[in-house]
Amino acid sequence: MAKVSPDRERQMLGLFLLPGVYLRVLGDTVKRLGFDDRPLYEGLSFSRSDLQAADSRVFVTDAVVMADRAVALAGHKGLSFALARELRVTIHGTLGFAALTSPTVGGALDSVRRYLQLRAPFLSLIMRDTGEHVLVQLKAEVEVPSLYHFLAETVMATLVLLAEQLVDHASGEELGFELRDGKLPGVSARLSCPEPAYYREYAHQLPIRFDYNADAEMLIFPKGFLDIRMRLADADASDMARSQCEFELQKALKEQGDIVIAIRNMLHVMPGPLPSLEDMAERFCVSSRTLKRRLADRETTYREIVEAVLKDRAIQLLRYTNQSISEIAYELGYADLSNFSRAFRKWTGKSASEFREDGPDPAPELGP
Repeated sequence: MAKVSPDRERQMLGLFLLPGVYLRVLGDTVKRLGFDDRPLYEGLSFSRSDLQAADSRVFVTDAVVMADRAVALAGHKGLSFALARELRVTIHGTLGFAALTSPTVGGALDSVRRYLQLRAPFLSLIMRDTGEHVLVQLKAEVEVPSLYHFLAETVMATLVLLAEQLVDHASGEELGFELRDGKLPGVSARLSCPEPAYYREYAHQLPIRFDYNADAEMLIFPKGFLDIRMRLADADASDMARSQCEFELQKALKEQGDIVIAIRNMLHVMPGPLPSLEDMAERFCVSSRTLKRRLADRETTYREIVEAVLKDRAIQLLRYTNQSISEIAYELGYADLSNFSRAFRKWTGKSASEFREDGPDPAPELGP
């Protein structure tokens, strides 16, 4: 296994590049809230002027640093809601156009679900139909605990503000959803964090209610709400925009280069339990059969990559933490301690307790 250079590792951990316009709007919003935006850019590989170009892109890793700084400066002033107001539909490029021209709210959400990674590669949406409602759950694909609630609040507020602007009110009334005073009836948001002090200042400006101290981050739509027509619905234009999004997505995936490196590094920054082959294939927008074939061409399997990542994590946790072996097994996604114990012995030839007592093997390496 070869070591990779720090620059190459940083590039791989960036996965996709983030459109610079989002960072520019973030900096402008911080400034609009009364703070100096210059510290946001210190030590990064780009300046504010670099973000003026329409095609500017930055690594996700750099974007996380800048967002952390922005939240530290202005998070307590409602940065998430202020930023959501500035993220107008045109900022999102072809994804915004695909959503704007979708026939229905459901179609718009589906476009966002499928192509969100083009704009926010560290986030994904999962839609679940419960019969009476559709739950749109937000999932972080990288571990950014300091930013998770900020991102969740921002994305949810952005989606519902755009929905309020873009849905056809007459269609809503026909379906029993009368949209009045800028409110989306029956729609709500849930976040697991405590209610922030700034929420009351923004609550009257939002088209839905945000409920805090919930079990998970999600938007809740009455199922019939997804049948409401979009105000600028144009099926042909939406299909063209989705085709362009698909082209951009496939191009971005190809630019990641080695599929094994891309998957391995994606897994390294995901919280456990790690996704299944089918879930990872969906993340790469290919069928599970295609992903299997591409990995077979590299003489490996998805299971082998997952086990290598789990082994690396287990070794690091045993080496550098005081967590019990049961806690480590649970963190890695093992519901049964005996399954973890068997796996660890297969990887190292030792039990986890023997490994911890005898001293660890050489540090695991990143990259295949």
